Amino acid sequence: MARRRRGVLMVTLVGALAGLAFLTAGQPGAVDWRRLRAVALHSDDWGLAGFVPSVDAWVGLDRAALSPGRFPDVYWNSTLEDSACVARLAAVLAGGRGRDGRPAVLQPNYVVSALDWTGGQWVRRDLPDFPETYRRPGLWQAMAEAMWAGVWYPEYHAAWHYDPQRRRQAVAAGGVALAAAERGVMLFPGSEAARELGPWRPTSELAAELDAGLAVFTAAFGRGPGSIIAPDYTWDGRCEDLWESRGLTVIQAKREQRHPGLPPGAGGRVLKVLDRQWSRARHRGRIYLERNCRLEPAQAPDAGAVVAACLDQTRRAWRCGEPAIVETHRVNFAHGDAAVAAAGREALAVYLAGLAGLGETGPVFLVDAEIASLVRRGTSLVEAGDVLVARNGTRSRRLAIPVAPAGPPKGTVALYLLEGGFQGLVAAGRSR
Repeated sequence: MARRRRGVLMVTLVGALAGLAFLTAGQPGAVDWRRLRAVALHSDDWGLAGFVPSVDAWVGLDRAALSPGRFPDVYWNSTLEDSACVARLAAVLAGGRGRDGRPAVLQPNYVVSALDWTGGQWVRRDLPDFPETYRRPGLWQAMAEAMWAGVWYPEYHAAWHYDPQRRRQAVAAGGVALAAAERGVMLFPGSEAARELGPWRPTSELAAELDAGLAVFTAAFGRGPGSIIAPDYTWDGRCEDLWESRGLTVIQAKREQRHPGLPPGAGGRVLKVLDRQWSRARHRGRIYLERNCRLEPAQAPDAGAVVAACLDQTRRAWRCGEPAIVETHRVNFAHGDAAVAAAGREALAVYLAGLAGLGETGPVFLVDAEIASLVRRGTSLVEAGDVLVARNGTRSRRLAIPVAPAGPPKGTVALYLLEGGFQGLVAAGRSR
């Protein structure tokens, strides 16, 4: 009897340990992130369009009656970036250098389309075409300059950032929703809950929308996206299947997913962990990149404390063998109140300067395409303006191939043999 109890106890213990390992396991990779000390800067909500075109849009409009839902107060005056915003932010990024000599690079995740209520009807706007109330002279040129400088690497966020049919229905009802649309205000009654990838939307509709969005992105930026973050962190398994079918296998912020199919409360949180780990185990071709650092000074009363906490989170990520992936939304840098944007740039500058104090060697600044390639192959090769940046995150010689957005490279592909630990420029990229 005692022997049987010991056997049952042993089986239970082994099962518990196996379960713990399953729940806490990360994705295996080819590099040691403790040694590489990588930093990625994720920034959502860039592009079309903004909550408001300017603070003047609120004059005479009843925000309470608009009742869009709950969100941080600073978002009431979130707006589309302009050329000065991008140029100033690019200068901050250029001032932060990694130990490889490369500048800090922001990964702005773009919303590519918008509904523009003009002349009593809806007009679809696709980047780089902007609604009448959101005209930003010189913006696209400033963005192109930042990309060329190697500090701006766009990725895909959303088509609209909301269910377009729900906005059409709200405005068709008239009243404050119509008044808001006439002023270019993106919000409408219930807009916070009108998720673009909501479970009520047909898969065929989401597929067509994704295809259109990817085409807009590719035409606007000269390449397809290689990474995606769902708007409002809301998506389900069918969305991931759609993304993968289009070659998008690098998915941001899985840990922050708002899974519409799970119940609220503690039970839902447990199921969310199980679902996340099951997704990692089942879909080996997908790379889930988790945000483990937060730099959101616009949402906090003490920007200095936010920066200090983000630096601590960066150090902790490296110690845990992870790249430090920083979440910092556009609202920190593009805002109706110029002081909010200035404070956001200052917080970013202080964070970048503070990275040098986290150890004997400084960081390297990466984008998702590089991280995913390093995880899969131990090497990466991406365009940054007019150069190709090559990295070998292992200690041995390895071949590197160019990172191709949304799928394997096509046609003739150059191979590069990189020495262990190599980080530098190997060839000129495309001409300007």
